[in-house]
Amino acid sequence: MEPDDRMMVEITAHRLRAAAEEMMATLIRTAYSPNIKERRDCSVGIFDVKGQLLALTAIAPLHLSSLLGVVQHVTKRFPLETLRPGDGILANDPYNGGGSHLPDLTLATPVFADGKVVAFVCNIAHHSDVGGKVPGSESADCTSIFQEGLRLPPVKLVSEGVVQQDIFNIVLLNSRTPQEREGDLKAQVATNVTGVRRMEELIARFGSDGAAAAFEAILAHGEARARAAIAALPRGSWSNEEIVDSDGLGPAALRACVTVTVEGDSLRFDFTGSDPQMRGARNMVLGATLAGVYYAVKALVDPDLPPNAGTFRPIEVVAPPGSLFNATPPAAVGDRSSLGNLLGDLIFGAFAQAVPERIMAGCGPLAAMTFSGVDPRSGRYFVDYETYAGAAGAQFDQDGKDAVRVHISGSANLPVEAAEHEFPLAVLRYELIPDSGGAGMFRGGLGTRRDVQMFAEEGRLVGRALRQVVAPRGHGGGHDGSLGRFDLRPGTDAATKLEATFSDLPIAVGEVVRIETPAGAGFGDPRLRDPALVLADVADGKVSAEAAERLYGAVVPA
Repeated sequence: MEPDDRMMVEITAHRLRAAAEEMMATLIRTAYSPNIKERRDCSVGIFDVKGQLLALTAIAPLHLSSLLGVVQHVTKRFPLETLRPGDGILANDPYNGGGSHLPDLTLATPVFADGKVVAFVCNIAHHSDVGGKVPGSESADCTSIFQEGLRLPPVKLVSEGVVQQDIFNIVLLNSRTPQEREGDLKAQVATNVTGVRRMEELIARFGSDGAAAAFEAILAHGEARARAAIAALPRGSWSNEEIVDSDGLGPAALRACVTVTVEGDSLRFDFTGSDPQMRGARNMVLGATLAGVYYAVKALVDPDLPPNAGTFRPIEVVAPPGSLFNATPPAAVGDRSSLGNLLGDLIFGAFAQAVPERIMAGCGPLAAMTFSGVDPRSGRYFVDYETYAGAAGAQFDQDGKDAVRVHISGSANLPVEAAEHEFPLAVLRYELIPDSGGAGMFRGGLGTRRDVQMFAEEGRLVGRALRQVVAPRGHGGGHDGSLGRFDLRPGTDAATKLEATFSDLPIAVGEVVRIETPAGAGFGDPRLRDPALVLADVADGKVSAEAAERLYGAVVPA
């Protein structure tokens, strides 16, 4: 490749990334719902005409699962020669639309040059309600995808620049909060208009043939970099197993298994041995599993891998159909993020046997609570879809991070001020939980406690979490992280511990629910921890004086 060609490829790569970032900014700034404009539960991707990812701006790695297959599904239903400039194809179905759960609505728009489709710009937005059995459209106790909400194969939401009001109305009619859906869908349309404009400018500069050649070079570079990083890993196979402690309908002990094999410059992830798909909604379709694997490879093998399809080429994933990691219809998949976070621990645990210096100990995944009811201030129905950060496991040279999203999660906690402004609730307490992080030479991150008081009429709760029975595992002698839990009316005579998953639970005006998230596990023998770090933890209120002496052998002066 000539120097001028290399420069063109580099310029193209940067312009693709800039276009994706501008699309993301457009989506966040024009969205209506707090879930997108505040929590940023959305992502964007740019693809070539074959559906190969060229650029990605993703808040959550799992969002890739709702982008990966969408172009193939779109072009199967709408062949390239039938598409027109200004078309916008909407889809969400995990089995017929390239999605991974129904609240993620994906909009794909073709980019034209010389009368032909040359690329696609896509965005996914997590809509807080798309119908189904519960407010928020995400309940772990669904037993069929038919309970989870509106299912959309690829359909034209926009035809040659004109919004198709019939499709638009179908989405609005199926949502408990149609005003939010209207605003968010319009934001998605505007986002792709921005993306098309930037791609047309790029292609006008280099020509469609030049841009296509640059796209291929970008993918080839991603593949070469991934193969070089994989080739530097130790050779061998390593297996790991995790327990899924709830199937969405009650306590369970489901086996999630993986064997990771490094051969030359390629990686194989084999999930054979994992249990069959569960009765509840925590199953993952294959696209979701692929997104989790690609995240883990980037995190563990080379964090600077470019987010494009070239980096996926050296990776093979085997997951038997009808199993936890390759669900088949009509399996429910709404709460696939719970299993997805466990997938991170599963893969990291396998790599711990080969490259322990790169992994985190077991992590505390998010816990989710959806509040709904009638807002007495406006008389309108509301849905507050919320997920609360857990904590990261420790690493071989540093403590785990407190109160953070882990593995495939990424959206922000809704700020207290925004929550109280948007919804009829008050956040009475929001704090780190002392002594929750697993002890170790390096300590696991602390989980969080949040007390929320509801003032809604006809109030309902939907809760879902893992790691309330089986704790995140410590590594190298580190202790496990603490478990999460849900409580209703905490600190009163009527206090009730809630199950790890529940739906449609009534909550009276003024009642309080407490959400405690699981914490990260420790790494290494706690007795080897630097005493100065222990004392600092006690001073910061992260570790009690009693735990400092019992777990770390450190006596704290009175």
